[in-house]
Amino acid sequence: MINRRTLLRALGAGATVSVAGGSIVGCTNRPTGESRDPNVVRLWGIWASDADIEAEIIEAFTEQNPDVTIEVSQVPSNGQGDASSVITAVRGRTGPDIYFMDRFNTSQFASLGLLEPIDGLIEEYEGVTPEEFMAGWVKFAADEVFYDGHYYGLPMDTDTRAMYINMDLAKEAGIDPALLDPKNGPMSYDQMWEIEEKFSVQDDRGTYEKVTWIPWDDQASLLMWAMANKVPMYDNENCRMLLNEQPMLDIATMYAGWIERLDFARLGAFKATYQPPNAPPTQTSFFSERQLFQITGPWGVQGQADYKPDMEYAVTHLPVPNEGDDPFTWAGGFALTMPKGASMSEAAWKFFRFYAGYEGQKILMNGISRIPTNLECVADPEGWNPDIRFFVELLDVAQSRPPLPVGTKLWDSMMTMQGSLNQGSDTPENLVEEAQAYVDPTMQQFCPFQLPEGFGEPDPNLTLPDAPA
Repeated sequence: MINRRTLLRALGAGATVSVAGGSIVGCTNRPTGESRDPNVVRLWGIWASDADIEAEIIEAFTEQNPDVTIEVSQVPSNGQGDASSVITAVRGRTGPDIYFMDRFNTSQFASLGLLEPIDGLIEEYEGVTPEEFMAGWVKFAADEVFYDGHYYGLPMDTDTRAMYINMDLAKEAGIDPALLDPKNGPMSYDQMWEIEEKFSVQDDRGTYEKVTWIPWDDQASLLMWAMANKVPMYDNENCRMLLNEQPMLDIATMYAGWIERLDFARLGAFKATYQPPNAPPTQTSFFSERQLFQITGPWGVQGQADYKPDMEYAVTHLPVPNEGDDPFTWAGGFALTMPKGASMSEAAWKFFRFYAGYEGQKILMNGISRIPTNLECVADPEGWNPDIRFFVELLDVAQSRPPLPVGTKLWDSMMTMQGSLNQGSDTPENLVEEAQAYVDPTMQQFCPFQLPEGFGEPDPNLTLPDAPA
C-alpha cells in the first residue's frame, strides 16, 4: 500500500504516482536536463477580469528587471480545492513557475505533492530564516501557506467580512443609530432578532416584502457562524476532527432554529423575486431597498459606488453571540505558489517576491479594492483603497479557516450540512455525525499533523495606519 510519505519520497525521485480513490495524487517533476531559459518565468495569473492590474505589476517589475520575461496565462484556481488544472499541467510537464491560487487550498495541494516548498529560496535569496521572512505577512495568511514544517507560498490579498446597512431603511424602522455604530461594538444575535421582529414585512400569505437579514445569504454561512462561536474543528493534540462534538452540534441546532424561524422557502422566494439567478449586478434585494442588512466583503464598497451610488449605507461588525462580545470576522484570499516542476530560478523568485511583496501588493490592492497581506503594505495608508478602511481595520480580529490538508472535505462537509439544514431534510444530530465520518478518516492519513504554532492568535506585528483626521 502506498501511503502519503511513500508518495512524497517517490515524487522527490521524479516518479509518477497515483493512488486510486482520489485522496492522494502525485505528479512528476520536470525531467532533468530539460533546456529552460532561467530568465523566462511562466505565470498562471489572476482572474481575467483583473488582468489589466496584474499587467501593471508585471510592467513595474520588468522596468526594474529588464532581463526577465514574464509569460502570463490566466488560469487561476478553479474553486474550493479543485486541483484539476494544475494536476493536468504538472503531470504533462507544462505547469507554470508561479501559480495564483486560493490560499485555503495550499495545505491540501502541498499534501498532494503538487507544490514546491519555498524555504530554500528564502534562505538563498533573502539571507534569513523562513520564519523571519514570513513574519512580514499577516500571520493568519502566512499560516495558510504552511504545511508539514515548510512554507509553500506567499500570501497575496485578503478579504474580511462585515455587515452593510441600508441607512434609509434603518431610519424608517426607527433603529437607534448608536446600535449600528461600529464604535459601540457588534450587535448580538438577540438584538438582530429584535430588529427583525420590527422591520421584516410579510403579506397575508406570508410572502416577504422586506427582510432584515438572511443568515445564509452571500458571505454568511453555517461555517461562518461556527467560527464566530469559536467552535473547535480540529484537535491539534490528538489529530482528529471535532465535527461531531457538542460545540458543532450546538451551532447546527441554532442554525436549524434560524431556518425554522425565518422560513427558508419563503426567503428563497423573496430572493428569486428581487435577486433572481443571473440577475445583473444592479439588481439585488439590498439595492432594491428590500433588505436592511447584507453580509459581504470589501468588494461591496466598489459595488455600491458602481451600481447604487445614491444609497446611504454604512458598514458595521458581524453579529456576535452575546452583547459585549469582541468583534469577529473571517478572511480568505489568494497566494502565489510554485507548482512541482517550476524552474525555482532566481528570476522566478525575484518576480514571486515582487508580486507578493510591498510593491506588487500596493499596485494590486489599489486596483481591486482588496486588503493587502504584506505588513508593510498594510501599514502604508496608500497601500490600499481608503474606501475599505473598515475592512482593513478588521484584520485585528480576523480568523481564517484551519489550514488542514483536508480543507476541501471540511468545506464540503459544512456546505452539505448547511444545505440539508436549509431544506430540513435531516437532523443536526445526524448531520454532524455524517460530517465527521466524511472528513476524519481522510485526516487520519496525515497524522501526526500540527496546525502552525499560534494559529488563531492575534498578529503581534500587525500595524494599522492612523485614520485620517
